[in-house]
Amino acid sequence: MSKFWVITSQVYKRRVKTKSFLISLLLPLLIGALIFALPKIVDYFGGGDEATKIAVLSENPAFSAVIAADKANFKVDKKIKTEKAAKKALTDGDIKGFVTITPLGDEVKAVYTSQETAGNALITALQNDITSVTLQQKIKEYNITEKQLASLTTPIPIKNELLSNDQLTNSQKEAMSAAILMLTLVIFIFVMSYASIVAAEIANEKGTRIMEIILSSVSSTTHLMAKLTAILLMLLTQIAFYGLCIAAVMIVGKNTEVIQGVLDQLAQFPTYYLILNILFVVLGLLLYILLSAIIGSMAPNVETVSQFMYPMTMLAIIGYWGSIAAANAPTNMLVVIGSYVPTFSPMMMLARMDLLAVDATGIFISLGILILTNALAFWLAIKLYRGNVLLYTNDGLFKTWKTSLKYAKRD
Repeated sequence: MSKFWVITSQVYKRRVKTKSFLISLLLPLLIGALIFALPKIVDYFGGGDEATKIAVLSENPAFSAVIAADKANFKVDKKIKTEKAAKKALTDGDIKGFVTITPLGDEVKAVYTSQETAGNALITALQNDITSVTLQQKIKEYNITEKQLASLTTPIPIKNELLSNDQLTNSQKEAMSAAILMLTLVIFIFVMSYASIVAAEIANEKGTRIMEIILSSVSSTTHLMAKLTAILLMLLTQIAFYGLCIAAVMIVGKNTEVIQGVLDQLAQFPTYYLILNILFVVLGLLLYILLSAIIGSMAPNVETVSQFMYPMTMLAIIGYWGSIAAANAPTNMLVVIGSYVPTFSPMMMLARMDLLAVDATGIFISLGILILTNALAFWLAIKLYRGNVLLYTNDGLFKTWKTSLKYAKRD
């Protein structure tokens, strides 16, 4: 047991002191801070929404007056009175566009002319201003009182009642989909980081040909277990660090609108969903770590690790893209099937679960498959590692895999 902890301690201390670990520790925090600060950054560099300089061509001065009063959206050049002058000003860049308003029977026709396509916000603002003038004219024409007008134009409130408590409103789904995309991105980064660390850690010693010396003093099982334990401790250190950061943010900003929104969102979910989320994340990472250990033990040296890791990298990418699909279409048949595949379920089932798009039976079946796959991967890692650590061949991943299985059957 002492040899086990010596190797574990040595690998753990060596890894957590590296710059790459510090970067991987801080990078998700920087990304999260950047996402929260992005709207303010855009506003700062965008200089805010400036009023669009336009001209209004209409025989009715009320339209020009109302649009000019809308200073938040428009700056009206009142000197321009004709279409010819408006076109010249537009060509010279003095205005961004001009709106021509003409009566058409009982209706009003409005055409906005510009050099570039006008945004929806500008068209909507113009539409509201012109509609308000037309509405006032109709009120006078039909002798409608303010009270009658208010009664006619008051929107009918619609309350969204859900038949089941296990449903989310559209706004909650949009918020949760965004949170899922961030969470699965973090999982994907974790998978890629720790899979590379494990495979490189194991393959590095094979490349230096010191495995024979190491295995003369410690069994291959103890050696593998110690390395995996050290990597898992690294992972738990990182998760605990993020847990403390999240707790600190929650405590400091508990009275802010953003944190209250997050807490209200979380209150929609059963308490055990938090535990299930953690289980899927931890078991998913553990599965990829075990697969990386198997692959790393088959690589002849650290230089060929990336080549050997390519198929597993593709699985992780498919799982990540699958989680994006699950966040948008959680009931799609391919998404449903993928959420039960153990290499994809840590991201895809997690997405479906957090959108409340799968019942408890489906969640626990997927979790059970993931646990069984982890047990099988652990058994395979122990079984194959004994022969693989002394196997030096450049035959590629699949031929090496066949050779590795032959060695394992002899034991």
